[in-house]
Amino acid sequence: MIVCQDWIEYVRQILNHACHGYEYYCPVVIPEKKRDRIPAIDRKLLGKYPMCEWNKDQRYRAKKQGRSNYVYIRWDLSGILMHTPGIEPVGVSDRFFVLSEKPYQFRVGSWIEIKIGPARTGKRFTAYLTKQSFRSIKALLIENIEKGRFEEFEKYYYRLENLPAFSGILTQISELYRSLKAAIRKAGLTNRGRTLRRLKLRSWKGQ
Repeated sequence: MIVCQDWIEYVRQILNHACHGYEYYCPVVIPEKKRDRIPAIDRKLLGKYPMCEWNKDQRYRAKKQGRSNYVYIRWDLSGILMHTPGIEPVGVSDRFFVLSEKPYQFRVGSWIEIKIGPARTGKRFTAYLTKQSFRSIKALLIENIEKGRFEEFEKYYYRLENLPAFSGILTQISELYRSLKAAIRKAGLTNRGRTLRRLKLRSWKGQ
């Protein structure tokens, strides 16, 4: 079992395992009202999937025998069970999806929702803002531009620099930058000295 301290580490762990063959997943969502029961929920899940705690040698033997290897990763109330192709244990009824066919999504806060799925180029998998999250952010920023609330716009826009530089998110931020520059020109704000710089997202080793 891997417990992550923040959602960026959670994404990194999922991407790392996905790129090592753990392409089947089952989302685990713990209700807020059960927050105080998280340790018990973890133990119950690991009792059902004890192979999540196998050591390196056990995982190697399982792979040689054609059996699936499993991992359980959790951040706060969001968790994910992942496994490699192979023979699955008898009696497991949980539904698993294929990451390349159905991207995994989880919410970070009221503003951000993340999708992990196939990369458009380069690495096999990457992280994006979900389509709904991206559209909502873009709409809010453009609304502030159109209504002349530039200080409010900047506050929300530069807050996005807290996002990690995963390739999918970088592509979206570049697209957002172009759209916002066009909106600023259309609103005539460039004539009033209003400029926009590109965001510098948090670097993340290996991404």
